[in-house]
Amino acid sequence: MDKHTLHQQLTDLGLERMEYVEKSVYRIDIYNDATSAAYPLTLTTITSELGNTSVHFHEADFADNQFVPLQVRRAALDKLIELEQICNGSTGKSIEEANNGSMAQNMDEMKKLGNEMKHMKTNSELIENDMVPDPMQK
Repeated sequence: MDKHTLHQQLTDLGLERMEYVEKSVYRIDIYNDATSAAYPLTLTTITSELGNTSVHFHEADFADNQFVPLQVRRAALDKLIELEQICNGSTGKSIEEANNGSMAQNMDEMKKLGNEMKHMKTNSELIENDMVPDPMQK
């Protein structure tokens, strides 16, 4: 995703950019009613030389490594899942639409699946290489 679009989506969701060079650090406060406190969650994005920006979800963390209640961690995880869906472009589908039994949801996914399947070995080729093929589907 390009840097400007990603930045706009993150700020529209309430994240505030804290630093910016080739790496941006965003912060969003996760509030907990039980403790009446806000817990700042930080998220890092990196822009490559080609101009593509990616979010490093695995580096998301609470500032100052303070004690964070489980409810706050859950809310943060829900927010990260929402952000990941936006970055992957899958927010427009309901669960029912996404789990419709199809292996591919659109033409891009179909092309990707076709490329993956093109490189798969047949059961005969697997047996020749002393490998066990997948079991028969019923």
